[in-house]
Amino acid sequence: MDDEREVRGLLARIADSAAPRSSVDIERARLAGLRRLRLRRLGPPAVSVGAIAAVAGLVAGGVVPIGPGSGPPSTAQLTVRLPRAEIRVLTNSDGMPRAAAEINNAYQLLITRCMKSKGLKYYPLYLPVADFRGYPDLAGVPQASIGLAARESDGYGFYSRRIWARKHRAGGGTREDKYAASAGKKYELALNGPAKDRVRFTMPGGESGSVPAGGCGGWAQRRLYGSVVNYVVAGTGLSDMQAVLLDSVTSDPAFTAVVGRWSSCMAGRGYQYSTPENLWNGLADRIDSKPTPALRDLEIRTAVADYRCSKSVALLATVRALQAWHARNYSKAYAGGLARLTRVEARALKVARALHVHVPGQR
Repeated sequence: MDDEREVRGLLARIADSAAPRSSVDIERARLAGLRRLRLRRLGPPAVSVGAIAAVAGLVAGGVVPIGPGSGPPSTAQLTVRLPRAEIRVLTNSDGMPRAAAEINNAYQLLITRCMKSKGLKYYPLYLPVADFRGYPDLAGVPQASIGLAARESDGYGFYSRRIWARKHRAGGGTREDKYAASAGKKYELALNGPAKDRVRFTMPGGESGSVPAGGCGGWAQRRLYGSVVNYVVAGTGLSDMQAVLLDSVTSDPAFTAVVGRWSSCMAGRGYQYSTPENLWNGLADRIDSKPTPALRDLEIRTAVADYRCSKSVALLATVRALQAWHARNYSKAYAGGLARLTRVEARALKVARALHVHVPGQR
């Protein structure tokens, strides 16, 4: 359809615009405490013609502006255009999930070999590519990947997971826990080294601390990443940089506008929630504290209403377009750290592939 192609072109222009499109308060990016439960990954729902039309209305009405903002950003809000390699790392796109699986499994293999050389067991956690997909979440909409059919049968999965966990409580810890307890202090010493063997780190956002740097863990980190600090940057540092991205989206006026429409739609259906994230966290807490069949029914009704309101106001299409734009036009304050992280990941992947580690579920 010509109209559909035209609106998709508008969305692409939003994503590809080189000028800052709204002010971003980087200090607000240090969000903490929101529970982001792991979702079953059903794949992103397709953008319907109705949703595209709604986005066209937002663009035409100036709610989703295209091009420069009304004024220059402050020094703290400056953005820079990112190269493609850094966008892939930041958004965990293209081949990055597979790369992350390869690096994780190489890390597990290195620790296993090292512990074996010391006469100790280690139970590696080899993970498939699927476990590394779906992150970061769509900004402010943690339930975005759950389709209508899943919601109609299971809501968001809060109740069913809570009941499953109650029925399958692990007794006595994992095999690793049991073995570590039986092996005593020599296991901890072999894995992490002596307590004094630590290194300090400072993240791009300024937070600092120290981590164990000895034992088989430290050796594996240096082998893969070049240093223990690089290992921390690849984990905690990436999460911090993705938090900056997500907050830049949720701070955008266009995000506020479309979420306001979603909230009004939900209120019209009898559900009082200011944001999708407020719904997600609030309902999850209620069900976790007291999972009842009545709350399960409420969860399903709410999840379906949420889906229909999201679709009617083009919530997902709008937020995806915003998130793509902000991933390309990223905080200048964090861009240097992201460039370093991209180099660290590339080095780790090169080393991991040289080890020829099997990755389950490579598709």
